[in-house]
Amino acid sequence: WLRTHRNASVSYEANLLRGLIKMLKYRFAEESESEAERNTFDDIAIIKEVRKLHRYANQRTKLAPRSSNEDQKWITWPEFLHVAECTKQELWKLVEDFKNIEPKDEKDPKYCARQRKVADAFQRWLILAIFANIPDRQRTIREMEIGRTLVKDYSNVNDEGIGHSWIVKHGPEDYKTGSSYGERPAMQLSPELSPAVDDFIENWRPSLSPTTNFLFVQAKTGNPMTADSIFQRVSRCCFKHTGKRTNPHLLRDMLVTHVRSSGASENELEALALYMGHSIHMQRTSYDRRSLSSKVAPAVKLMQTVNAI
Repeated sequence: WLRTHRNASVSYEANLLRGLIKMLKYRFAEESESEAERNTFDDIAIIKEVRKLHRYANQRTKLAPRSSNEDQKWITWPEFLHVAECTKQELWKLVEDFKNIEPKDEKDPKYCARQRKVADAFQRWLILAIFANIPDRQRTIREMEIGRTLVKDYSNVNDEGIGHSWIVKHGPEDYKTGSSYGERPAMQLSPELSPAVDDFIENWRPSLSPTTNFLFVQAKTGNPMTADSIFQRVSRCCFKHTGKRTNPHLLRDMLVTHVRSSGASENELEALALYMGHSIHMQRTSYDRRSLSSKVAPAVKLMQTVNAI
């Protein structure tokens, strides 16, 4: 039904089957007589059959085309950085206009509304800027918690007390593949971005009346942002400046594609995979969106050099 009526992608089918396997393991946990340590469930017929379907779906995933037309969403990494820069310039214009408001009556509803508008624009730019520094899953951006996962690093502070930076620290429970990779290396925001984060936290975020320690909150309620909150802000900014509705899910793909096209070494690619919380195999198979001709271009050039007549 999913294939014929809903045109579901092969990857969706594989994910659905994986979820069914987990559900069946829970259902038959007490009935299985497989080894307790390995817990293979080889004696449960339905699990064995669903596993076969899952393996078949995974094999088809490697050859199946993508179900959505991503040409309408795909932009290059430099184009995304341009979107972030344009959004930054829009923010500074709002900040400049706000500072010129007279008189500055903090109890005036209009003054407070304009302050919240600037604060929301500030966090909109910060979301893009942090994605540019840490191209991670949107959950990482959404769940940045001041003092827990988002902390100050003073290791590079000079004698004048200048030079701190903000870092994102994840334990196994804080990111999708934590059960496989454990605690992640600290992800550092660029030192140039730190003063902006300080400014937002100290001078603008309070106007949003936050009800949480998460860095980013919804402008109207002060509650934590949802996945859709992050999605919409990224998509709208990209559409405004490129005409394409790029979303947070594509940012990791865009970076990996850009880096692998730039001739990065294997050590650099392996380090990037570890930094982003996935395997080098996942980097090659899932995030690298270069065309086949682009991937083999270095080999073609090599053969032309080797076989020069």
